Amino acid sequence: MKNRPVNRRQALAVLAGATLALWAAPARPGHAAGEADPRQRWDALPPEQRRQVLANYRRWKQLSAEDQERLRRRYQRWQSLTPEQRQFIRRNRERLRQLSLEERRVLAQRLRRWEQLPAAQQERLRRNLQRVLELPPGERQQTLQELRRWRELSPAERDAVRERMQPQGAPHGGGGGDGNRHRRQ
Repeated sequence: MKNRPVNRRQALAVLAGATLALWAAPARPGHAAGEADPRQRWDALPPEQRRQVLANYRRWKQLSAEDQERLRRRYQRWQSLTPEQRQFIRRNRERLRQLSLEERRVLAQRLRRWEQLPAAQQERLRRNLQRVLELPPGERQQTLQELRRWRELSPAERDAVRERMQPQGAPHGGGGGDGNRHRRQ
């Protein structure tokens, strides 16, 4: 398993197994009142859950040090989220699971395109999205309808619209009309 990328499911399973190391550690003298002793928590686990934790622990030990560190950071980042942020992520993950294979493929392709955008363009798009989200519902709906109509235009039609919107004498940017350029900021 060394040097192979670890998917999210594997990461969560492996991190669960890594907790075995904490549970098996001797109880700390003076641990917080009401905090269960790690051995008591282990003894309270059903046998099937114990087997799963042990299997995950074995997988954890097979990971490279770099993968273990990366997973620790991801776990810490997850732990630092608010309950609302975690719930938002869980809901989105569930929505992702409900997508068809083709819808997931399209989404992955869009994510790759997003990741290839320069940071400045990503930031500009985030700001634009935030502005749309802050619009009153009626205006937001109208803006989204206009965006859908824009996306249905051919590259030539988009260029023609851009040309009509240019102030007199302003240079035209030209280009392929991919719809990813936004003239207004």
